[in-house]
Amino acid sequence: MMRRIVSFFITFVFLFAPAPSAHAETEPSYCIMPLHSDKVIAQRNADEWLNIAGLTKLPAVLTICSAVDRGLLDENAEVQVSAKAAGVGGPSAYLEKNETIAAKELIRAAVMISAGDAITALAEHAFGSEDVFLKNIELTMRDAGVNKQLPDSLGTYMTFSCRELIALGEAAVESPTFVKYCVETYAVLEHRSGRRTELASANKLLNSLSGCFGLFTGSSKSDGYCGVFACKRRDTTYLCAIIGAPNSKIRFETASRLFEEAFANYAYETVCDPDEPVLEGYPVLGGDVDAVDLYVRDSCVLLRKKDEGEPQKRVDLPETLTAPLDPEHAVGSVAYVGADGTVLLEAALYPKEPVTANGFTEILKRLFALFLGG
Repeated sequence: MMRRIVSFFITFVFLFAPAPSAHAETEPSYCIMPLHSDKVIAQRNADEWLNIAGLTKLPAVLTICSAVDRGLLDENAEVQVSAKAAGVGGPSAYLEKNETIAAKELIRAAVMISAGDAITALAEHAFGSEDVFLKNIELTMRDAGVNKQLPDSLGTYMTFSCRELIALGEAAVESPTFVKYCVETYAVLEHRSGRRTELASANKLLNSLSGCFGLFTGSSKSDGYCGVFACKRRDTTYLCAIIGAPNSKIRFETASRLFEEAFANYAYETVCDPDEPVLEGYPVLGGDVDAVDLYVRDSCVLLRKKDEGEPQKRVDLPETLTAPLDPEHAVGSVAYVGADGTVLLEAALYPKEPVTANGFTEILKRLFALFLGG
C-alpha cells in the first residue's frame, strides 16, 4: 500500500511540476569580434538566425541617431506625441497623447531602454510615416551589411544572428549620437506636466566591466536575455553579441568572460598606415627622382595571438623600380607572416607621387654631371 502511495506521489510531482524555461539549461549563442575586422575571436552559433527580444528595435534606434548625426533631426526640436505613439507597448517612456517633449529626451529613452513610444514619436516627427521610416531603417541595415525586410519599424518577431547584431553594433559605435546616450546608466525624463519618468539602463556591464561603453540590450520570457556590447581598452575595441541567455546574470557573465579573454590573449594592432611609408627611399631608375617612398592605401590592422610572437614583414618588389610610376598603380606588395609561415595580411604598395621618366637629353645631362663630379 505504501509503495502505491509513493508511486502516486512521484507521478503527481512530475505531472504538475512547472515546466522549465526554454533557456534554463542552454548556453547562449554568442560572437565576439574586433571593431572593423571580419576575424571572429570566439563564437557559438554565430550565424544562426534567432529571436532576439527587444534587440529588434536596434535598427530603428540606429536610424534615428543617424538622422541626428546627418543634421536631419534636431535634438532640440519639440516633438508632439501622437495617440499611436503613446499607445505603443513594451518598454516605455510613459508618454501621453498630445504632450510635447524635446527630441533629445526621446532619443535618450530610445537608446537607454528601447522605449517603443519614444521611437515611434521620433519616427513620426522625423520621417512623417511608418513606410518612409521603414525604408530608411532597411537602408541603415543595408549600409551595415545586413539585408533584411522588416514587418514594421520595431522589427516585431524578426530573427537576427549574432554576427548580424555585431554588424549593427559596429554602425552604432560609428554614430556619435548613439554613443553619447548609450553610456548613460540612469536619467530622469521630465514631462511638461510635471511628471517624471526614471530611465535605468539594463546594461550592467557599463558599471562592472572596464572599458565598456554600450550598446543595447533586450529580453523576454520566450527569447531569453540578449545584448550587443562594446568594450575599448587602449586602441583596441571589441564587439560582442549574446542571444538567448537564460537570465541576466549569465548574459553579462558570458559577455564579460569573452571580453576579458579577448583582451588577455589577442593583440590587435595597426602594422601599416596610409599616412606612414612602409618603405622609404626605394631606388628608381630613369626617373626625375632617384628614390620614392612606398605606401599602402588603407590601414592594415593585424589580429594575432599574443603567444605567437611578432609577425615578420616581407616585401615583394623588383630590386629597382623603373620610371614612369603612377600612384594609381601598385608597384609591389608587403606581407606580414606568422611564425609558422602563414601569411596573416597582405597589401599592395604604391608611390605617393607620380614619377616621370627622363627623356634622352635629360639622361645625358645627368650622366655628364656625374662624370664631372667624379
